[in-house]
Formats: sequence, C-alpha cells, structure tokens
Amino acid sequence: MAYVKSTRVDPRDLNKNTAIGVKLPFNAPGVFYSTFSTKDQLRYNIVNLVLTSKGERVENPNFGTSVRSQLFQQIDPETFSDLEASLVDDIQTYIPNIRVTNVQFSQTGEYNDNTLLVSITYVILISNEIDTVTVNFE
Repeated sequence: MAYVKSTRVDPRDLNKNTAIGVKLPFNAPGVFYSTFSTKDQLRYNIVNLVLTSKGERVENPNFGTSVRSQLFQQIDPETFSDLEASLVDDIQTYIPNIRVTNVQFSQTGEYNDNTLLVSITYVILISNEIDTVTVNFE
C-alpha cells in the first residue's frame, strides 16, 4: 500500500480572491494593500505586535511588546534573555496559531547606535511551515 503524505491547509487559503488582512506599511494608493494568504498575514501580525509598545493601543493596553522600551537600557545577555521570554509570551498570547522556535537579537551600527535587529523564527501550527520575521528597531 502506498503512503500518501497529507498536509493541512487553512481554509482561508483556498479562495485566492478573498483578502485575509492588510500588509505593512500602509503605503498603497488606497491606504493599504491586502494579503491573500494566512502565512503572509501571520508575518504582518507578528511585525505589528512587535512594533507596538505595551500601553500604546487604545482599549487594549496589554497589546504589544516591551522591545522598544529596552532600546536605551543597558544591553547584556541577561537583558536579551528576559526580553526573549517576554516576547515569546506576548506572541503566544496574541498570535496563538504559531509556535516561536527561536528569537535572535543582534545590534547593528556603531557602539552607541542603539539599533537592534530582532529575528523571530516560528512554526505555523496548522501547516507546520517554518518562517522567519526580522524587525529592525532604530
């Protein structure tokens, strides 16, 4: 008997003519472009969550992360460890259909540049696809 490998697909991905969400940044002629796959929309949801500071969103003060508030703090391995734990917890709270597998922080520029790259590798639970998002904080 032949073995058939099956993959799960989000039902929203079956209709390629129906928009699921919006792309970032909002720079299209009609304010924004639409996304048509859940993989793309999850990517933009993560970027939106990471770029939003806690307390910034009206009516939902817990939405967001504390990455931006850490940019001007003393950065050391312990800071990155605490920040990673907080970031993973926030992502699991607000985007439950993915599982974060790795978070990497890297500083760019000169010593006092205060810029940070955050790379988040995750698995989409329904399809087991692996993807990575990188967010640049300047």
